[in-house]
Amino acid sequence: MQKEKFLIVGHGGRESAFAKNLAQDTELYAVMAHKNPTIIEQVQASGGGYRIANPSDPQAVSAYAKECQIDYVFVSADGPLAAGVVDALLALNIKAVGGTQAATKIEWDKIYSIELVNQLCPEFTPFYTVIHTLEDIDQAIQTFAEKAMQVVVKPQGLTGGKGVKVMPEHLPTYADAAAYARELLQTKPNEKVLLVEKLEGVEFTIMGLTDGKHLVLAPASYDYPFRLENDLGPGTGGMGCFTNTETKLPFMTAQDLTDCRSIMQSVIDAMRKNDLLFNGVLNGGFFVTRQGIRFMEFNGRFGDPEGLNILSVLQSPLSELIKAMWHTTLSEKEVRFIKQASVVKYLVAKEYPEASPAALEFLVDQAGIQQMGLDVLFASAVQTENQRYATLQSSRVVALSAVSESIAEAAHQINVAIDRYITGDLEYRKDIGSTESLQKLDAVARSL
Repeated sequence: MQKEKFLIVGHGGRESAFAKNLAQDTELYAVMAHKNPTIIEQVQASGGGYRIANPSDPQAVSAYAKECQIDYVFVSADGPLAAGVVDALLALNIKAVGGTQAATKIEWDKIYSIELVNQLCPEFTPFYTVIHTLEDIDQAIQTFAEKAMQVVVKPQGLTGGKGVKVMPEHLPTYADAAAYARELLQTKPNEKVLLVEKLEGVEFTIMGLTDGKHLVLAPASYDYPFRLENDLGPGTGGMGCFTNTETKLPFMTAQDLTDCRSIMQSVIDAMRKNDLLFNGVLNGGFFVTRQGIRFMEFNGRFGDPEGLNILSVLQSPLSELIKAMWHTTLSEKEVRFIKQASVVKYLVAKEYPEASPAALEFLVDQAGIQQMGLDVLFASAVQTENQRYATLQSSRVVALSAVSESIAEAAHQINVAIDRYITGDLEYRKDIGSTESLQKLDAVARSL
């Protein structure tokens, strides 16, 4: 029986995870900006092909999909979604899973998403205000000061997880918050700036698989967005993540999970009512607070690194879920996850999240890592020769993924694998998923 042709769009660790899953039962194709070693290996093993092109170029992606007579395209990266890649594919009657440009506005416009949730579920929305002009800044900041609320300053549009700044970690004072808001408005005068109350609690993410009508929750995940151990340093695209042995995290209650589902289902229903075509993944960012669940933001796709965790514990074939998303037949019985914990850790160049001045060579003994039962998922790297790789000059380099009976054990396995099988001047956070880190999270949750 001839395998169906699937196309993935992008070149990061997330797309590497897609490739490893889809190559098991499809003829896999990819559009990516550089030769990601994991994706190339999986594409070739499946008998498919790839094209080096801009994944956010709708014409380039749709032309390649048409040329290869692709059956299904899975678009789950922020740039291609915001650029309207799905729209271009649908215009050619190609089955594309991932929201249209208008539907994924819930990710690329933070103001739109929080206002939508405030309209649908005001009880779960934090205090916020929108700055339109430079003249609005001082009064808006003063309002937060009068309420004794610290501020999170967010650009309106996409920033790859690196544009949001928080008091006091990045912005020590209200004057610093005002200065950063001013900088954002001056840099992008056509965009607004969002000021949100800094929530006290524990932040987490939960991804909902959806066909635009039905919603199935994947295991909730906890991300480590800060560059350095003990949650210090600048914000990044995410240094690592963990999931638990069940859908909720250790610090969550069953009611927290119910509330998240309610918010996400309300948004999916509203988009369908407004004729916005959205399928794929609705990725919700939330906080557990003393007052209960509070909404933070949405992404319209698998998170990175969170998506790597989810795919490591996904028991169902990803290809079948993509088809169910397209045909509006997604159901709980189709989506199965193994009841184990997962941890993902990224290795990065020492300059990250800033660009590196030059490429760096490093060695990875994939066979040794795989013998330990771990996955290697390349991101911003290319292969130079056997076991040798070179970093590109920005973004995260390579991720390791482990599944075990406990979060701490999976985290420990990754640390051992990195120390034993990866050589080069790369850095990672040893504390991700550690017993000490989990104890700190538990202490915060208990204090709420």
